Amino acid sequence: MPESYIDKNEGKVGYETTTAEKILAIALTVFLLIGGLRLAGAIDRLFPHPNYTLIRQEHFPANLEAEFFTLQQKYHELRVEVQRYTDAEARARLDYEKAREEYRTLLDRGVDDPVKKLRWEQTRNQLEQVQKNIETAQTTLNNFRADLFAPKEIIFRAAEQKFQEDFNRQARTRNLKAGISLLIYALIMFILSFLIFNFFRTRSGLSRYALIGVSFLGFGALQALIVSFRIVYPYLIGIIPVEAIVSIGGSTISIAGIVYLKNRFFSSRAIRNRRLWKKVCPVCGFPDPGNHCSWCGSAQLVECPSCKKLTNEYLPRCRECGEKL
Repeated sequence: MPESYIDKNEGKVGYETTTAEKILAIALTVFLLIGGLRLAGAIDRLFPHPNYTLIRQEHFPANLEAEFFTLQQKYHELRVEVQRYTDAEARARLDYEKAREEYRTLLDRGVDDPVKKLRWEQTRNQLEQVQKNIETAQTTLNNFRADLFAPKEIIFRAAEQKFQEDFNRQARTRNLKAGISLLIYALIMFILSFLIFNFFRTRSGLSRYALIGVSFLGFGALQALIVSFRIVYPYLIGIIPVEAIVSIGGSTISIAGIVYLKNRFFSSRAIRNRRLWKKVCPVCGFPDPGNHCSWCGSAQLVECPSCKKLTNEYLPRCRECGEKL
């Protein structure tokens, strides 16, 4: 069949590449990617992160943190003391109830044991003393919390909230600027790589090196993906829909690129023109077609409407008079 012959012939003549060339093309893409990501990191560093210490100093009055942490430590110690007395009260109550039960059992039998009675009175006094200690410690804790700790805590928490809001706002602003700049950089590099690819494809003298253009195009596409999801995504998550932008934008660019390449290099007119440059039949690609192609039989010559002489039917202008056909 003619088409199978055409495809085989054109593939061998125009697009065959060796394994070594493919390996070098992949290596070129990797090396370009290393440099491109290095440049992306430099762009990211152009936007410094907010200074945590400096912003915190702006929102906290002098010695506020030190005073609050001292009061917080004291408040914790008072709570520990209340808990210690509470635990002691539980143990004292168990001892008291045990001594009382033992003494009551003997009384029910008509025996008034002075040792058991003394033990019962001692445990009762210990329980009452521990309960008084709990009341004293709890009162001290409540007074300390109401008079000193609570007012200072309100001031500290308000300053802490303002600090966090300011720090997060500056961090979001910084991430937004860096993320948008990196997205623009990735897009520009992708467009530039596509232009380089197109440059190698459209220049007849450079068409044999079209694999270099493919390497640049692969670099631009890979870098756009890596920069978008590895660097930009953590910055812009929750701020703008990064996935949607990258998905829709990348799909649009890819479809536009495919359509452009299809129309530019693989349309019927483009294939016919390439065959014409190779001096083969523009219809089927058979070499040395003559006046009529020996393979498909299509006529190669047509009469010029201006000079009435025969010229190639597929040329844009007449060979004899130069007028448009």
